[in-house]
Amino acid sequence: MNTHSESTQQNAQEHERSQEAMGAVRNGLQLGGSLLVTYAIAFGIRPLLTHYLSPEDFGRFNWADSFSAIFFIATNLGLEMYIRKEVSRRPEHASDFFGTSLLVRLGLTVVLMGALTLVMSYRGDSPEMRALVLVFGLAQLLIMLNASMAALLHAKGKVAGLSISNVVTKVVWGGGLLAVGVLRLPLPWLAVPVVASEAIKFVVSWQLARQHIGLVFRVDLAAMWKVLKAGLPYFLTAAALATNGRLDIMILGMLGSHEEVGWYSAAWSISNITFALNPVMGWVLLPLMSRAAARSEEEVSVIARRALEGTLAVTVPMMMLIVMGAPLWIGLLGRDYSLAVNLLRLQSPLFVLAFVTMTCGSWLTMTNREWWVTGTSIFGSLLLNPLLNLFLVPRMYAAYGDGGGAAGTALSMLLMEVAITIIMLSRMGRSAVDRRLLVMVAKTAVVCVGVLAMDRTVLAPLEDWPRLGVEAVLYVMGVLALGAVRPGEVLSVVKLARRRGNPEPEPAPIAVAPAP
Repeated sequence: MNTHSESTQQNAQEHERSQEAMGAVRNGLQLGGSLLVTYAIAFGIRPLLTHYLSPEDFGRFNWADSFSAIFFIATNLGLEMYIRKEVSRRPEHASDFFGTSLLVRLGLTVVLMGALTLVMSYRGDSPEMRALVLVFGLAQLLIMLNASMAALLHAKGKVAGLSISNVVTKVVWGGGLLAVGVLRLPLPWLAVPVVASEAIKFVVSWQLARQHIGLVFRVDLAAMWKVLKAGLPYFLTAAALATNGRLDIMILGMLGSHEEVGWYSAAWSISNITFALNPVMGWVLLPLMSRAAARSEEEVSVIARRALEGTLAVTVPMMMLIVMGAPLWIGLLGRDYSLAVNLLRLQSPLFVLAFVTMTCGSWLTMTNREWWVTGTSIFGSLLLNPLLNLFLVPRMYAAYGDGGGAAGTALSMLLMEVAITIIMLSRMGRSAVDRRLLVMVAKTAVVCVGVLAMDRTVLAPLEDWPRLGVEAVLYVMGVLALGAVRPGEVLSVVKLARRRGNPEPEPAPIAVAPAP
């Protein structure tokens, strides 16, 4: 009798895990599909922007975005990670603090807008730059609000409406930028489409949260205070991470020039396409790991290792494609941006490293080691990276002239990410890797070396597009032949997604024990 009861309980637990996995995969596919569309739109708009703007104006545009974003980090409050960890387990908790957090953020916005105005007045910025920075400030508030709204929906696992909203608002953004370019409006107008698209997204997300979570506007200062205290490590971590790509641009603009920022930002706009998976990891992986953490640390470790395997399988070939096709991709932005080619090559590896650190950070957070993530993030983003920038940017700018300062910034980011990756992996220890992951990494490395060798020798005489096409085929054939990527596992993921949360588990997986 006890044996039967234990078997029933075990089957129920396996069924629960199966449902969570299927939901995570289904949500990942929905969000991933919408992200592919939004990134395609963004990638199509970037050449328009760079053809419309000179490197100097493009640098001013991105410097204003980064400058305002640094100030508005204060409005993060650590809510995103707190929501994904706590609301995933008790959705009704969202109404305890969300209304109050909205009022807190609005109050902070008034203070921050005043601070931005004072700093720009002290710096002697032009009226055009002041207007651009302030419009971007409003956009930063909406971006923060939407990130929290999205976290609520991800925690509940209701992402279909959000996926549609992402695409629609990206179309609004792209259409707005297109109109600004065609009409040749002044520089501050380029930030207006960001505000419009984020405002629409906020209205839609609020309605979705009310529908799926029962979110209500409530002011509860005591509850908010508890959330702020619990979210302090998440806030410090988010603040440190948010400076990546922001603080370095601000330093580059001050120690170099706006043209340097333009070349650096042009390369960044292409290389960060590899971050298409970043939202999927936060939206899908964290809630899944949160629920697994309630059962056992080993289960979280298994999820983290498989997440590492999956993200490396996707980001490594994207990195290779960017490195080998750098002149072609930069050429799409216009001839004035040719100095960004080597910057793009320097930037591309750091995104692979960033996914490793994000996965490690998720594991540490879900196993209640979040202060370790906080300390490491602060060390890397607020100490090591700025110091490297302050040391390398002026020296490389003086030594190499145009493009040298931007190369110093790119190299600083890469060195910082290498250091953080080593620290994070060492903290996870044996939980970070298993034999399967190490074998996958080794096989992938062999394929990469082989493709690079072909690129430099046999395929070098070919034109860019045919050469990249052949190399892509060679890479796919190589990883499949060596077993670095397993088609059977990809098909099983698709099968899970197609089941779409069938309430009854399939008989076979329950009746047959897993193979040893």
